Amino acid sequence: MWDAFKNLHKEFHEKMEQMQRFGGIRILILHVLDENGPGNGVEIMDAIQAHHESCNMSHRGPRPPRPSPGSVYPMLKKMVNEGLLVKCEDGRYELTEKGNKVINKLYGRFKPHEKMDRGEYSVTKALTEIEGYVSYLEDIKEEKLVPHEELIGELSERLKTIRESLQKNNST
Repeated sequence: MWDAFKNLHKEFHEKMEQMQRFGGIRILILHVLDENGPGNGVEIMDAIQAHHESCNMSHRGPRPPRPSPGSVYPMLKKMVNEGLLVKCEDGRYELTEKGNKVINKLYGRFKPHEKMDRGEYSVTKALTEIEGYVSYLEDIKEEKLVPHEELIGELSERLKTIRESLQKNNST
């Protein structure tokens, strides 16, 4: 067990070192494009700011300010030149295969050769979260759930309706 922990600890530190070498604003741009899909410079800056706010980064002092156009746009251009991003005709930036490989290597969620449809990923992510919450609710003492019985029933019916819709569509 100790060896497994040491290996996990080593992997964590190696990933952190890779992220540090890769750079702050660059990794944030890759991250928000991976999470949100294509976006223009303003959308990317908004997403970075929202990411900082949602992460509650107060443990390291005050929250960083919104990234400036003077830091984001030159980095976007550089990342296009490096082949990490492509600038689409509509002015939005999108991860290239190389950009996806970097994200995969840093975050390790999927193997680099796996290509997952963003819509499929979102559905998988949502269902995984629901499954986690259901497991949590299963572990809670029943008396704590009793006041929420009506909502649990409503959610159960909604999931049942989705399942029935899938079964009906698959049988035709």
